[in-house]
Formats: sequence, C-alpha cells, structure tokens
Amino acid sequence: MKSAIDITQTVKNWLDPENQTLQKAVEKTISEGLFSSEDIQHQLSVLRGNVENGDVEEWVKRAGLTDEKNAKDKKVLCLHAGNLPLVGFQTAIGVILSGADYYGKLSRKDPHLLGSFLKEIQQANIGQEIQFSTDLDSFENLEADSVVFAGSENSVPDVKAGIQKRSAAKPNATYLIRTAKFSMVFLNKWNEEIKEELVEAMLRYGGKGCRSVAVVVAEFELDEVKEELRTSIQNFWKENPQHQKPAPELKYQFAYNEGIQRNQLWLEHFLIQETEELPETDFTVNWVQGDEEIVRALRMKFGEVVQSVYTAGSEIERLKTDPLSQAQNPPIWWKPDGVDVIRELIR
Repeated sequence: MKSAIDITQTVKNWLDPENQTLQKAVEKTISEGLFSSEDIQHQLSVLRGNVENGDVEEWVKRAGLTDEKNAKDKKVLCLHAGNLPLVGFQTAIGVILSGADYYGKLSRKDPHLLGSFLKEIQQANIGQEIQFSTDLDSFENLEADSVVFAGSENSVPDVKAGIQKRSAAKPNATYLIRTAKFSMVFLNKWNEEIKEELVEAMLRYGGKGCRSVAVVVAEFELDEVKEELRTSIQNFWKENPQHQKPAPELKYQFAYNEGIQRNQLWLEHFLIQETEELPETDFTVNWVQGDEEIVRALRMKFGEVVQSVYTAGSEIERLKTDPLSQAQNPPIWWKPDGVDVIRELIR
C-alpha cells in the first residue's frame, strides 16, 4: 500500500499537460463528442489546483486514514457515472487511497479520461489490484466487499440485481449509493463576482451535475437582476457554445408561465422561473424570493435530492453550507451526499 505522497505524485504525473496518455484521452473524448474541450479543461484545471493545494493529503487526514486503519485486502467495485467529465475520479482515488483493491465499471459516456488515470496508477505499481472495464460482465464472480455507485433511487433495485446475478459482490456487501440531483444557493447580496459565480454554477456541464445550482433563494426578486443575468448567460454561451442546446420542451413551460403570469427569464435554451416547486426539467432553474428560513424549509422539503447548499456570504444558521465559488470547483475531499468514501471503507 503506497503512501498518499506517492499516489499524489502519480496524480501529478497524470495531470501534467505534457502527458501524452492524458492528451490522447482528451482528444478521443472530444472527437467522439462525449464532452467539450472547455468542460474537460475546466475539470482538469480544478484537479490540478486541488492537487497542488494538498487536497489529497488533507483528505487522508480528514478521513483518519493510517497504516493501521485502512481498507487493505478489501475489494471495492465502483460503478461510475458519466454525466460529467471525470465525475468518477474522486471515488476512484478515494478507494485507491484507502488501500482497497479497486475494480471500476467505467461509463461508456466517459471511458477515456478516467481510464487514462487508472492506467497511470497501474503503471505506478502501488501494490493494489487495479482493474477496470466498461462491461459489468468483466466483474463476474468478483465477490466485492463493497459497492459504490451513483444513480436515481429507481435504478437501485436493477443495479443490485445485476450485481447479484453476476456474483460481482458478496451477498453481505456494503453499498454506498449516491442519489443527489441538484444544489441550492442562498443570495443575500449581489455584485459582479456573485453574478459570475452563479452563472457558472448554473450552466457549467450543461447544469447536469449534482453540484449544479437548480434552486436560487434570494432576498431580492428576479426582476431586479434579470437583465444582468441575461447578458451574463449569453456571454457564457459565447465562451461555451456547446451548452446552448435546443430545449423545445421549455417552450411549453414558458407558455404555461405566461398563462399563469409567473415571472420568468426566458432565453429559449434556458429558463429561470419564480416558483418553489421541485426542479425536474433540464435547463431550468427555480427562483424563490426569501430568507434563511425559506432556505431551511426548502432543504427539508426537497430532502436527499439536494447535494449542497451554497452561500455567497455568511453561513446559514443550523444548516451546512459551502461557498458558491466552490460549486463547480470542489476540493477533492468534499463529501457527496454527505458521505466520505474513505471513511466509509475503513470503518
């Protein structure tokens, strides 16, 4: 089992802009239309900053990982999502840091980027089993001790059935299932920096990430910032044109909102509407005028589908929050669904 320092150096080697293995993976991902160059480079830039800031070592410290307390000799099967570029990286490196043997079922929507990292880890000979494939059949009779995967609540029974059918996990295996869908933000002030952070949080990766903002609670009405937002969103699209995708279903929502006289910001490919409803439509953000009490009430109402609550200033009493600036730039050690994968594996 290698130390966090050795694994960190391997990650740095992989992230090196001159690393041809990574560059080929990036080029292949772009050429196959899986993700845009802008989104990939954003993700790689975030990871490079995290590693340089000592996030890997910090995670080891926060999780309480030691030579005596680790997951060595455990088999962990990871079923990675593919909705964002390298969305499975945090889980993969967490399992590897824990000392467990890693078995990864990569998404066919993002096989090359994460695969390039895992090849780098394999070549580093860290003393742990590292295997990966895009086919769950590759893990038949694995009998893993733990399974980690992300998906909707509705998909859980089918996923478990598929694993059990192949004996890919032990009958008594532990399951770490992530089901959060979106994040919220509370705005009690407004300035140029906050506006740009909000647009990035709403639009990066097409708003598909669980850290993407889909509910805004603000102490001011949408009308007060509507035109500023319109301009900033259009500027974001100029720099990231792949996010300006046709969304014909939004026309019906726009027409409905017009009919009931609901205030909204309509941009054909994106809609911000004033409502406290659960956000369920892609490319839509719900705007609520309210205070901290409203934030707490909506957080409770929406439940486990909320990943994070962000603020652009002071924290909210009796509610865990993160800075809005970290929405699409989280540290490596952040806890999806409030769970630390290393801590879970070494329990």
